[in-house]
Amino acid sequence: MFKQLTAILGRDNLLGYLLLAGIVLRVFLYFTLPGFGVDAHGEVINFIVEKGRLPLTREVFCAMHPPLYYLLALPFFYFDNVHSQKITQIFSLLLACGNLYLLYLLCKKLLPNILARNISFLLAVSLHSFVTFSLYVSNDTLAYFLGTCIFYALHRYIGKPDLKNEVILAALLGLGLLTKGTFLAFGPVLGLVVILSLWKKEVPVKNILGRLVLFGFVTFLLGSYKYLENYYAEHRFIAHNIDFFYYMPANTFIGIKSILYFNLKQLVKYPTFFQGDPILEHVYPIIFYATFWYKFCEPLNGFELGSRTSFKYIGSVIYIVGLIPSVLILLGAFLKSVSVFKFIGKLKSAEKASFEKGLEEAAWLGILVLSILLVIIAGVKYNVWVCFQSRLFLQAFFPIVWILYAGLNFIREKSPLAFNLSILSMLSISVLYFVYYLTEGIHILSL
Repeated sequence: MFKQLTAILGRDNLLGYLLLAGIVLRVFLYFTLPGFGVDAHGEVINFIVEKGRLPLTREVFCAMHPPLYYLLALPFFYFDNVHSQKITQIFSLLLACGNLYLLYLLCKKLLPNILARNISFLLAVSLHSFVTFSLYVSNDTLAYFLGTCIFYALHRYIGKPDLKNEVILAALLGLGLLTKGTFLAFGPVLGLVVILSLWKKEVPVKNILGRLVLFGFVTFLLGSYKYLENYYAEHRFIAHNIDFFYYMPANTFIGIKSILYFNLKQLVKYPTFFQGDPILEHVYPIIFYATFWYKFCEPLNGFELGSRTSFKYIGSVIYIVGLIPSVLILLGAFLKSVSVFKFIGKLKSAEKASFEKGLEEAAWLGILVLSILLVIIAGVKYNVWVCFQSRLFLQAFFPIVWILYAGLNFIREKSPLAFNLSILSMLSISVLYFVYYLTEGIHILSL
């Protein structure tokens, strides 16, 4: 029976059906999930409509973000209102479906093992943090889309590092910075990719520097608005709403326990922070894990059964089942880190094909690591537990799918039993997500 299941899962055309399932899921959630999420991004768009200008960071709670998403959402919001935002949410739905399609193309092109690829793609189809935050009226949805666009453009640039592809890559990075500050993590890695790609082609140093300046100029031209505005208004390039608005109690850090403590038993017992164990709000690994797999801290997202009723314990099951894919993700990250260090050691002698593959994988891993590090730095700086949410680095979602794929491939070669358990865990967690979405959605529709 399991052989028959793996035979079905190993079909090349299954990826297309999974893409269709993911799009259908997002359309269903559009009709059931409210447009507003945990943050009031609609208030920024409403301010622009009412005042006819962009808000300064102090003027609206979410105005610390760059304005691209809000500007692009304006044509939808003109037919909407701040209390509903359902028409504006159509824009997020389009971005979410487009993002999933780009991830489909990347997986089809860059992940050669069909079975492991299809299983890994399930993460993009159904993961709670990725799916829901792709659908709110929020700059997250544009950030996720542009992040995947950058990985797509990065692949084209490494294969053909000409001026056109470089400008496209720089423009996408600039648009990312015009959407959300988390794209600051992309800049150093992409700049290094430009340098190494041209160096490998034996381009003169003077020309490399010129191309790098051009890359930086295009990025700065498109992406610098909010940072210059902050410097003008606040005398610093980066300002956060926590600097001006009371949001959550600080003092998250409680010593070494915040870094190393991971009590899954307590998390399973208290799957959300509603009437939960207060100590869990101070533990970074718990917050990252819980917000990646389930809705640990989403008080006002419309789906209340999974927060305030005993239906929340489906999250407990998700946390348990999510252990296996989490281990696979960490395993894949370790294996690919080793590969990246080996690539760096053979940088000069690598042939064209191995150099391009090694550079691209190093860039994927580098962007993911810096994205997570940027979130941690912000969390440590402001000492507020809500800063430690996994959704904040999901603009680097493709590398997460890729390291899950790497972990699955390794297990497949080492232990058929462990590989079968890994497949079952990913199928189980996907089914649990669909049960969750359908239950919450049908409840909303029946009201």
